[in-house]
Amino acid sequence: MRLGEIRLNDYYHQYITIEADDLTDLLKDEISVKEEDCFALCSSYCGRDGLLEFNVLSIGDSWENCTKGLRLNKMLGIFTIDQVFDCEARIVEPNARMIKKNTPFLEMVDDGWDEDILSTRLDSRLDDLRDPFYPDVVMTGIILENQIVEYMMRITGVKGPFLVGKLEEEPNEDIGLHYDDSIFALAYATGQECRLFALFAGENLSEDEIAVRDRIIQEMDKIGIRFNGVSLKN
Repeated sequence: MRLGEIRLNDYYHQYITIEADDLTDLLKDEISVKEEDCFALCSSYCGRDGLLEFNVLSIGDSWENCTKGLRLNKMLGIFTIDQVFDCEARIVEPNARMIKKNTPFLEMVDDGWDEDILSTRLDSRLDDLRDPFYPDVVMTGIILENQIVEYMMRITGVKGPFLVGKLEEEPNEDIGLHYDDSIFALAYATGQECRLFALFAGENLSEDEIAVRDRIIQEMDKIGIRFNGVSLKN
């Protein structure tokens, strides 16, 4: 299966072998790469610009034999999603050595990110709404002339039951919103699918709208309801 056909949370922060072909030549500064070393064992994370990236733990000459370099402490290199999007890939059940090498690296690259943003990356409900290259960018519905039109929103956090973000694109239609306007979205189900709906959008909310929004957040926080789940309150 092509990497681009696999849902994010089936491999994000997990382990996946990619048939990288000539891309392994990019790793020659860190390890000896033979002509047959066309496979790369990787994990994945979001870089500082939000782009999905794949850290290479080891390489090899087949799906089953991809352990060359695994005992080196450092990663062999980084592939970006656009480099491997169309490559064949298989999910891997990790062994102790893979976990030992990968865990400190993931902790390092995730350090400094907002905890709520980290949690939304692990929210499989959003996988079908994500930009394939930037997982923090998701489709969000906005009402336009009595219908819901979806635009891309860049996730910036969570407030109560809302997924909070910024509009990632300038709307073609005149809907009173512009690039980088704030969005407060709720999740809802359509059959077995999850969608997002912007209940509050834009920088020109009235005082009443702001008061209602903040009241919802406060009341939901009191009973432990947040976008990413329910936490029990003492």
